[in-house]
Amino acid sequence: MKVKLSLFIVLLLVVSVFATALAEKNIAKEIVIGCTADSTGLDPITCRSSNYNYWIFNLLFEGLVKSSDDGTAIEPCLADSWDISEDELTYTFHLKKGVKFSDGTPVTGEDWVWSFLRARDTEESEWNFDIKTLEDITAPDDNTLILKFKERRADNFTNLAMFNLTVQEKAYYEKVGQEAYSQKPIGMGPYVIKEWKRGEYLLFEKNPYYHIKGLPKTDKIKFVIVPDDNTRTLQLEAGQIDVATYVPLDKMKELNDNPELVAIGLPSTQIHYIAFNTTKKPFDDPKVRLALDYGTDKQALLNFILFGYGEVATTYASKAGMYFNYDLKDRGYDIDKAKALLAEAGYPDGFETEILVSSGNAVYGKAAVILKEQWSKINVKVNILSLEPGLTSTKNHSMDFVVMITQWTDDMIDPSQRARFGFYFERSSCFHTGWRSDRAIELVEQGEREMDIAKREQIYLELQQIAYDELPILPLFYTPYPVAMSKNVEGFAQTPLGNYRFGNLVKYLK
Repeated sequence: MKVKLSLFIVLLLVVSVFATALAEKNIAKEIVIGCTADSTGLDPITCRSSNYNYWIFNLLFEGLVKSSDDGTAIEPCLADSWDISEDELTYTFHLKKGVKFSDGTPVTGEDWVWSFLRARDTEESEWNFDIKTLEDITAPDDNTLILKFKERRADNFTNLAMFNLTVQEKAYYEKVGQEAYSQKPIGMGPYVIKEWKRGEYLLFEKNPYYHIKGLPKTDKIKFVIVPDDNTRTLQLEAGQIDVATYVPLDKMKELNDNPELVAIGLPSTQIHYIAFNTTKKPFDDPKVRLALDYGTDKQALLNFILFGYGEVATTYASKAGMYFNYDLKDRGYDIDKAKALLAEAGYPDGFETEILVSSGNAVYGKAAVILKEQWSKINVKVNILSLEPGLTSTKNHSMDFVVMITQWTDDMIDPSQRARFGFYFERSSCFHTGWRSDRAIELVEQGEREMDIAKREQIYLELQQIAYDELPILPLFYTPYPVAMSKNVEGFAQTPLGNYRFGNLVKYLK
């Protein structure tokens, strides 16, 4: 009986190995993803604001903790567990043992300390605000990390899931220098950057030393840069790419009806809005901004552009985030009220302006055309300036624009990040509009320090009210992440914060 049982077990093992080998044979070695824009730099500390940067960082780097797949909680990552002192100023993290960087070098406590200090002390970083309260960091050994903060803050812990607070290899950085590092960094995420051809593609290769056994399942991920929405869609239909991101919403149903494809809207924290350069006339006057709100028929925009994939926005905050202000309602479309406000502001005959949009973006392009028509009814003449996404981003950051259509997606689950970028930073006050409010700045600081949940909620509700009243940005609509892909692709995961989770991403061969 024992002999028969042993032979049966051996047979099961043989069948299992054979099935695994067969499955691996049927999985494509490479998956090609079409995206709208190139990266602006692969160093998570010095990178310039760009969603694609942040979303792909998750493939290269990992930190102590991470956001959950639904973007609502914090989960362990490279820390197995942690202890928090009674005064909530000292965090002791117990790290995973035996982890290595993608070049095979063991991760040390020195790497952790250096990474966090660099994130905190790099002045040109747009992201050092999330670790500024870190007073001291020590690593008693390679498996323990102790963080001491200057003050209790509600977001001290959630900030640790940000892409800039990941572990990086000190010796490699010091060997190659900042410029080379930003082109080809070394992390310890599921993938490593193999090749980056600017403006064309980024090729990622499986990290052979990844700490989760069996992942990632696909050897290579190739992001090809295809700024034009229609071209990206055609490439998907032709089988030139396996996945298309930011699919034109008017194409979603058509693509989903294709028996070879599937199109889905993934939950997001994304808002599309109009940014006014409030340092330039006439947009320095809140009455002008309010007039344009009344002169914008958002529901018409929604009907013509989103095809059921979205809803009218009322505030800068996302419904998928914390503390959304449901009391704020769309003011509605009122041409007479818009004209009256323009007259009060000294523009009874209207004025001429320019709207900046990213070329190839079907949503922005159509929105600009509709806004041009709608605003003409209140005697505001619009000229549309369409530039490639890189130039648009540069103009946005340098505030070299008058009016532009753009978007925002949260990078962390706590509302403090969006509020700080929206109201606090002088260089990017309210999403690069130049608008300032002493009360808003005061509330941002209170929101970061307040530990009482109910009081925190009131702070962020008031911040949304201020933005609603002052209108430095004009919210248009909330949208999901529109993605279409081959039906042979499985495991494409993107959190509401935008992070790509591609450990289980596979494409089955026909």
